[in-house]
Amino acid sequence: MATTTAKENSFHPIAHTLDLGAVAQLALAATLPLAAFGAANFLGEAVGLQPHFFSPAGLPGWAGAAMHLVLLFLVGLAIGLATKQNRAVLPWGIALVIAMIAFPFPAAALDSLGLALVMAGVLLLAIATGLRVAAASSLGGWLMLPALVWIGFGAALGLAIAAAWSPPFALITAQNPPAAAP
Repeated sequence: MATTTAKENSFHPIAHTLDLGAVAQLALAATLPLAAFGAANFLGEAVGLQPHFFSPAGLPGWAGAAMHLVLLFLVGLAIGLATKQNRAVLPWGIALVIAMIAFPFPAAALDSLGLALVMAGVLLLAIATGLRVAAASSLGGWLMLPALVWIGFGAALGLAIAAAWSPPFALITAQNPPAAAP
């Protein structure tokens, strides 16, 4: 015959307190890049500059703009999370946000090689920032991942296009026989 013994379990409710200051700090960190982009867009429009966004595979330009805004939000949130652990991440995060905000404005004026090189520079900055963010906050590192993928895809695509139209390939692809005279 089996006997059972009952253990007396005492449950102590744990009061979870919500730190409104920390939530406000993260909300500010996430929305500040969006506000800065809005201000840059306002100033750019005042001087006649329009941002051009990376929209591959036939996506409309507004889809690239929406992706850019989502990435700015995620990067801001990741920097906010990492800065709580390590303030040394902040200058890298600010530099990345400035690069992400500034990049779409001169994009139309650059040729394919210049555009690819600038995008590769932004990618290197994003990788350096992402590594610092991930070292300070694992959640922040995961939040940086979509930006790294999108910027990396844009840089790789830009470098591939620039390489396809640069010497020696440009000599082959750009040589068309002159039209015959009537």
